[in-house]
This record gives sequence, C-alpha cells and structure tokens, in this order.
Amino acid sequence: MRTTTVGIMADPGLPEKVARRVAEDLPGVLSARSGPDVSWEVEVSRETLPLTAEGVIPLLDRAGQLRERYGWDVVVYLTDLPRSHGGAPMLCELSAEASAALVSLPALGLDHFARKARRLLAALVDALQEGTAQCPSAPEVVEALGHGQVRCMLPDGAGDVSYIVLPGRVNRARLLAGMVLSNRPGRLLPALASCVAAAAATGAFGIFYASIWNMSDALHPARLAMISVVVTAALSGWLIFHNSLWNRSRDSDEPWRAGSDNASTVITVWLSVALMYAVLWCLLFGVALAVIEADYLQSQLGHPVSVLDYANLSWLAASLGTLAGALGSNFDSDEAIREATYSRREHQRRQLADTYDD
Repeated sequence: MRTTTVGIMADPGLPEKVARRVAEDLPGVLSARSGPDVSWEVEVSRETLPLTAEGVIPLLDRAGQLRERYGWDVVVYLTDLPRSHGGAPMLCELSAEASAALVSLPALGLDHFARKARRLLAALVDALQEGTAQCPSAPEVVEALGHGQVRCMLPDGAGDVSYIVLPGRVNRARLLAGMVLSNRPGRLLPALASCVAAAAATGAFGIFYASIWNMSDALHPARLAMISVVVTAALSGWLIFHNSLWNRSRDSDEPWRAGSDNASTVITVWLSVALMYAVLWCLLFGVALAVIEADYLQSQLGHPVSVLDYANLSWLAASLGTLAGALGSNFDSDEAIREATYSRREHQRRQLADTYDD
C-alpha cells in the first residue's frame, strides 16, 4: 500500500475554516474512490501566497517548491478571491504537471460550502493523480456541485493548465452571493465605532423627547418601515462613496465583473448597516423601557400603552440615530472600513488594481 499526501493550503478566514472541515472526511472519500491500494493523508496549512501584479495567486508557479518543502504529492489551494476566465466565473484552475489546483470558493455560492468543496477536491485530486486527465469530467463536477452549467476548458496548446468555469447568469448570481459571504458583513461594525457611537447617542437623545413619542404613535408601521429603508440606504450610500468603495474600472472583455464587484459592495455594506440598525433598536428599546414610565407615556399619548408603543418609539429613534451615524462615520478610518468591507484577498486585489479612488 502506498501513501499519498494531499496538502490543502488556505487563505485565513473562511477558506481556512472550509479546509479544516474538508480535511476531516476527505481521506475517507478518496479511499472510497481509489480502493484499498492507496492510503491517503490530508494536511492543512494556513498560508498565503502573495498576489502578482495582475492580482492573481501564482500557485502553479510555486507548486513544485511547495510540494518539495512539505512532502506533499498534491497541493490544493483554497481562496476567497473571486476569479474569472473566458468571460465566466472561474471555479478552479489545475495542472497535472504541477500536481496542483486552485479553487475559488465564492463560485460555490452560499449553500453547503464544505460538502461541495469536499466532493470537488476529491474529483480534482483524482484527475491530478491520474496524470493523463487535464480536468475532471463535466458530469463529475456537476455531481459535486449539485447544479448544472459547468464548462471544462482544456489546454489550448501552451502548457497543461485547465480551467473549470461556471457560465450563465445563475452562476454569476451564485458568485455574487459567495462574494458577499466571503466579505462577512458583520466585520464592518467594529470599524464603524464612531458611526455607531453617534447613532446610539442621537437615538438615545430622541428617547427623551415627547415630540418623538407622539410622532412614533402617529406614524403607521408601513411608514416607519419606509423610513428605516431610506435611512439605511442613505447611510450605506454615504459609506460607499465617502470611503471610495465604488469600483469605477471597466473591463471590456468582462463588463459584468465590475457590476458584480459593486453589487457585492452594496449588499455587504447594507447588511452591515442593517445589522447596526437592529442592534441600535434593541439598545434603545431597553433604554425606553427602563427610563419611560408607562403611566407618564400614557398621559402624553392619551391612550393606554403597551410594549408595541415602546417598540415603535425605539423604531423611530433608531432611524434618527442611523441617519446621524453618517456624521460620526467621518471620524472612522477609511482604510479600516475598506479592510473590514472586503475579504483580505479582495482588498489586496483592489489595492493592486488601484480601484480605490482617493
């Protein structure tokens, strides 16, 4: 029985989490595919290869050195950097000569990350070990991903690098969802410390004004919801343009790419602002219950009050506070906001491409 070692390199963050979950079951999956003659070992390395001037990860150029350094037979790199090739989202590039493959996780979308990655890596390792196959078959990749529209692009004569791409609008939407997931919207809140502080102070200030009480009582829930949408959209837009998060570059070969970049930015920032809004509402709701006595609120509103009245009051106060948060965001670090908005790899790519318009 011979032993084959698979090395999984992963960028910090989500790729590393996926790699460690995949490594638990991948040896068993590979053994089931190859039979009893091969023993499989899987090692995970949290390591980052520097991006080239073009903003790509040079795995295939470094694969030989990595395999020799760690004693691996096959190396697979997991990254949260979105990639494209031939005008379509790229899932993977691989080379049997280098015994290496690079997988772009955002192309997998939102659902069952580890399960999809495990099946995909098993198919890739099989293809690389055979040595004669430049790429797993399209049906095998479709089975691993659980959906159709997969294209395997074989070498065109120069080298033996193959690509697996996911054409079609559905796959572009799936890539967009994966980009948002890789950005992890919740990370933006610590970078918006001044914005959150200004929003909380303004919202709490509004809790003590009787005019706010009467206004929240007079407004219909639909109007309060509309106000919430407007203020969160306004703060999101301010953060995007004030911190130069909008990608103004255009690629004539892949015009959809800039649109995907900007769409992921808008969704990521809006989800972060919506999360801040929800946290602010909870805080103000607790303050309102603790500070405003029910009988006094009833005397001001002119009718019996319930928890719903406190909720509406906090709702309006949170909207006012969120709008004031735009002023506080001026004191937050532009660089910290950019780093928190994107995954580390995407932030590095944008720096190299100079898409931040300072």
